[in-house]
Amino acid sequence: MKDRSGLPDRVLAAIEILALGTWLGALAGFAFVTAPLAYQLVAPISVSRFATLTAEALAALTLWGYVFGGIAFGVALVRSLDAASRRWDLVRVAVIAVALALATYEQRNIVPQMKTTPIGSAHYRALHVESTRFYGGAMLAAALALALAAARRDPGRPFDEPRTRRPPGRLLPLEFETRDRRA
Repeated sequence: MKDRSGLPDRVLAAIEILALGTWLGALAGFAFVTAPLAYQLVAPISVSRFATLTAEALAALTLWGYVFGGIAFGVALVRSLDAASRRWDLVRVAVIAVALALATYEQRNIVPQMKTTPIGSAHYRALHVESTRFYGGAMLAAALALALAAARRDPGRPFDEPRTRRPPGRLLPLEFETRDRRA
């Protein structure tokens, strides 16, 4: 008989949400804290060190994206096995795959060019815009996947079915028994 407590799904949900949240937090931390500080503090002293630092940080973020995104991808697939409607689970899996693909493209195609291009050049600025688009797209996709994972309904119930199965105004059996004992 199937476990209807929802406990296994809740554990999987916690793992998926933690993996996506950690990955998203790392991406946001780099974009909004690390990269701007490195540009202010390291680039004026050594442009080559700044380029190396940024490229290595993005490589590490991509590697951790594979780890955390892969965990979330696998867990979302496992969670879809017990779902009444797999549609949103599969959408979430696709969104995670898009985030991983965007991060991979940026890491393998854009970052190597940025490493070898002078920072002040027009070509570097164009590469930075392209990198920002792909990196931002990966962040948005990870954020969307996180929101979808957090908003997922209990297993075994359609997405739009209400949480209670009793009609409004009727007492549950336990409430009925309690009322009889008081009388």
